[in-house]
Amino acid sequence: MKFPSLKQLLEEHERLILALLCVVVFLFFALITHWTPVSGDDWVYAVGGTWNSPFSETLLMYRTWSGRVLSELWGFLVAPHKGLWNLLNPLLFTLIGVLLVVLTEEKNHTVLSACFLFLMMLSVGNRVRMQTYTWIMGTTYVIPLFLFLIQVFLLKRWVIRNRLTKPAWILLCLLNFCIPLYMENAAALICGADVLVLIYLWWNDRRKVGKMAVLTVIAICGTLIILLSPGAAARLANDNAEFQALTLTQKILQNWPSFLSHMYTESRGVTTGFFLMSAGWAFAHRAHHKSLYLYILVTLFALVVHQGILYLFLTFWLIGNLIAMEEIKSERWFPVYLILCALGANLVMLVSPIFDSRSGLYSLYLLILVSGVMFQSVDCGNKIKRVTLYVGVLVLLGVRMVSYYDIYHMVHLINIRRNQQIEYYRVRPDAGDAWLLAYPDESIHSANVQEGDDTHMYYFKEYYYLSQDLHLVFYYLDDYNADTIFAPSE
Repeated sequence: MKFPSLKQLLEEHERLILALLCVVVFLFFALITHWTPVSGDDWVYAVGGTWNSPFSETLLMYRTWSGRVLSELWGFLVAPHKGLWNLLNPLLFTLIGVLLVVLTEEKNHTVLSACFLFLMMLSVGNRVRMQTYTWIMGTTYVIPLFLFLIQVFLLKRWVIRNRLTKPAWILLCLLNFCIPLYMENAAALICGADVLVLIYLWWNDRRKVGKMAVLTVIAICGTLIILLSPGAAARLANDNAEFQALTLTQKILQNWPSFLSHMYTESRGVTTGFFLMSAGWAFAHRAHHKSLYLYILVTLFALVVHQGILYLFLTFWLIGNLIAMEEIKSERWFPVYLILCALGANLVMLVSPIFDSRSGLYSLYLLILVSGVMFQSVDCGNKIKRVTLYVGVLVLLGVRMVSYYDIYHMVHLINIRRNQQIEYYRVRPDAGDAWLLAYPDESIHSANVQEGDDTHMYYFKEYYYLSQDLHLVFYYLDDYNADTIFAPSE
């Protein structure tokens, strides 16, 4: 009896395996989402959305605080209902993973590519993970990423394959209007991405320029709504007056280290995967351009020294290599488009007074997508190579999943202990000092309230129905494990 090879098994059951992988991704994110408590700004929006109309609160925020209309509305609608978010968050990341796989258009090793992309998703830096993967208000960065990937999928079908149905056109119009209403750099991303497609069409298919121009105008209209918010202007003038007083050059110089960090060095796993795949792509095409050997050597050196400025230089070098590759014709333009979008999404933040890790989410995922596209260059031609790749990717994926599990299981145990403490002080409003167990740094975002943070202190007490007269003290442990977490308080 002849047993089927690994390749035959994967090809015969590819759809079933991919469906099972989607289930694994969903359940994995569902678990860590369930274990993560409401924290930081979530308390503010949960209280506001519970006792007031989400729509009136959104309008008030537009006038007084932020032009992020759909982000504000999300907060007031979802933060009061964590059970709803426990379903929406894993669904979002599962669909993002599906879109990444679809956009890479893998033909030879789709299952391996899907596992690789999931590994890359779990390889973002800790601060990005904390601020976007398991934070209700951080999901306002994830939603526009998901919507932008849908836009990329639809545009690719239209621009490259001439497939554009009426429902797809209406959806593209809605996406171009809605995405800017979530976040400023999401607005810049979609406007810049539209302009890049316009340039491409001007040189390759001018019949489509008119429709693309309409989409660009719609995106600009959405961007103007967020930029012209009275609340955003007031916030800039009051809370960020010192930054606004800087010259353009001074703003760029101040934010330049953050750009290099959030783009490259902070998420070392993503950066390593991206440049290893670019080196693999260069190796696969070395016969056409001997200079690619030098690119491979410099890339390997850069991964050792891990310097942002060298990574930036390599990124532009990669773009130049792709453009020069006449042999792959139109296939080169898609990764070039994605890399330019990734750079633009972070470069625009150089003039922002607030440039935190979560703002780099779009750039990181576009680099992940390019990594997936270039993963096609990996040679799986023989059994040994195929098995080696599968084992390597699956082992690394397992390590990352266990790492996430350890972090969020610890968070789960702390949740139980903190909820016990909160319940104790809820029925003792005159206790004076309320000692609450703190979450370790680099675990979850904004779950501990710092002294002097009056806003979050107030809303933490309101969310948990604690007396405003209590003085909250968040204490840390030297070591976090089940024994120390549940040890009796002294």
